[in-house]
Amino acid sequence: MNSNERRLKILYMLQSGKKVTSRTLMDRFGISKRTVFRDIRVIQDLGVPLTHYPDMGYGVLRDGMIPAIMFTFRELSVIMMGLSFVRSQVDQEMVRDAENVALKIRSSVPSSLQTQMNILESKTLVSPYIKNVNKRESGGDWFTLCSSFVEKRPVSFDYRNRKNQTSRRMVDPHLLVHYTDHWNVIGYCHDRKSLRNFMLSKMKNIALKDEPYYKHHDFDIDDLLYGRAENNIPVTIQIRQEKAFTLLTELPGKITSRIKQKDHLQVTFLIDDLDFINDWLLRYGKHVSIRSPEILIAKRKNLLQNLIDKI
Repeated sequence: MNSNERRLKILYMLQSGKKVTSRTLMDRFGISKRTVFRDIRVIQDLGVPLTHYPDMGYGVLRDGMIPAIMFTFRELSVIMMGLSFVRSQVDQEMVRDAENVALKIRSSVPSSLQTQMNILESKTLVSPYIKNVNKRESGGDWFTLCSSFVEKRPVSFDYRNRKNQTSRRMVDPHLLVHYTDHWNVIGYCHDRKSLRNFMLSKMKNIALKDEPYYKHHDFDIDDLLYGRAENNIPVTIQIRQEKAFTLLTELPGKITSRIKQKDHLQVTFLIDDLDFINDWLLRYGKHVSIRSPEILIAKRKNLLQNLIDKI
């Protein structure tokens, strides 16, 4: 990367709306502090009004934002890959929004890139066998959830649980997560006074409330994905090496230990629902074995016996 490319990328970072520290730029581009100062001075000399706060870093005054430079083919390819993923979603509003984004991009790029967009669109396919599912449930109103994140306002919605019972919930959303084939929102439930995970397909009649979040929360990503550590139970399993990658990318628990063995990988992770993980591990059949805790081993034996009884 030459100096002009680096300075252009620094400008994009500065225009992102977040403050950028010298240390961030040094680590990101592998340059010295002196080079950072030199690049910042060059950007200032171009007439870009920069701000600097010792504790927060550099930024661009909002009135000084400049239009983004035209997409490269590589950047356009990344966008088209992302739009292909969105088009595979069940939420038709999300699909229509993706189509509108593609239309606006197509109308703003030169004809050569328009041709490349059309080729990429026809050659990129996500989840091709989803058509085998006759009906997929939609719901959740992802855009209202995004508005909740930005405005820090709770949402209320009707939620259908595993027992097919519906109740009205009030939640402070904190994270939107895509798990293989469905979207979930993780948030602080006002009724349960704790973090809860809700599938968007089971959410109906979602409404953004006028009040602010229930209270300030200090949850980090691990808290949101795996729950508070004090509520979790350590589980140790062995998985055959050829299945290990798939399991690790889908495992719904925080990994605390990985030990590579001859033909297996031994994994210890934290989970707060042993019944759930017992069912979940069935997808790996004979390729996985449970080492601890004993209560989960007992649950596994009971589950397998029930399956045998149903044959």
